[in-house]
Amino acid sequence: MRTLSFIEVHNAGMPVRIVFAPRIPGNDMKEKKVYCERNLDWIRKLLTYEPRGFSSSYGVLVTSPSSSGAHYGALFFDPTGWHDMCGHASMGLACYLARSGLLHEVVREVVQDTPAGLVKLTVDEEGKVSMVNVPSFVLGDVRAGSAKFGDVTVRLAYGGNLYGLVDLDELGVEWSPELLSELFELSRELWDRVSEAARSASAHEFYGFRFSKRISRSPPRYYGILVFGSQGRPLLDRSPSGTGSSAHLAYLHYLGEIGTYEPAEFVSAIGTVFVGRVVEEAVVENRKAVVPEISTATRACYVTGYSTAILESDDPLGEGFPPLPY
Repeated sequence: MRTLSFIEVHNAGMPVRIVFAPRIPGNDMKEKKVYCERNLDWIRKLLTYEPRGFSSSYGVLVTSPSSSGAHYGALFFDPTGWHDMCGHASMGLACYLARSGLLHEVVREVVQDTPAGLVKLTVDEEGKVSMVNVPSFVLGDVRAGSAKFGDVTVRLAYGGNLYGLVDLDELGVEWSPELLSELFELSRELWDRVSEAARSASAHEFYGFRFSKRISRSPPRYYGILVFGSQGRPLLDRSPSGTGSSAHLAYLHYLGEIGTYEPAEFVSAIGTVFVGRVVEEAVVENRKAVVPEISTATRACYVTGYSTAILESDDPLGEGFPPLPY
């Protein structure tokens, strides 16, 4: 019998399963990620596959950092694989560490090492978290066809993960939860063309689509509906997404809709909110970029359970099966 203990929390409605594994080998976080893909994928499957997991299961493995000045390292996983960065999980983890006493009470600012780079997180007394993410930037536009909407313009933007941004106004639709089935189908239709263009434009892995709509101009407020994962298994982020909001913010700054230090609110599919602002302009990979700060509107971490996953040796389903798409 194999067992694995973990902490369950949520941030803005999106779950995070936290696993501590301090001794992951590797000279940097990218090498540690590869090690996990090759040797510890059973952890990912056990915690995100059915029958122990579900379609929105998400996890972070906390390990020792590789970079000088970082307090800890973080590796992220979901039903589709291991990933370079996750904002909602990073903010939820920092809040949990601060509020649980695992960080000294006077340490309210931490530096997290990830495969995407260093991320700085600040936790206030109420548990709200601000995350200064990795530099984010726009790569360009892609046109892709769909059965219902015809040619769709997709803007490629990076915010720790690489996304395709789609404006709901350009599709001619209003946001409502009933629209989700159409957005999932549209994601599947666009995925091959957009991911192919992403591979040509950048070394970063394409991770999903950000469907957005401006709610108000003053104050700046936007829907940010994130469908991520893979073409065969698209997943819905219940939170406004930290990396998705970073990519969205970079695009809004590129358009001139959002100025430096001007806050903008991003609203998720379930109505939860992150607040973003550009704190600095930068140049990355010979592209103009911004340094985004994404903050939670309320406390970032609520504990939902302390759990132990069990795999009995004669269980015919083993580590489980990928979550069904319904």
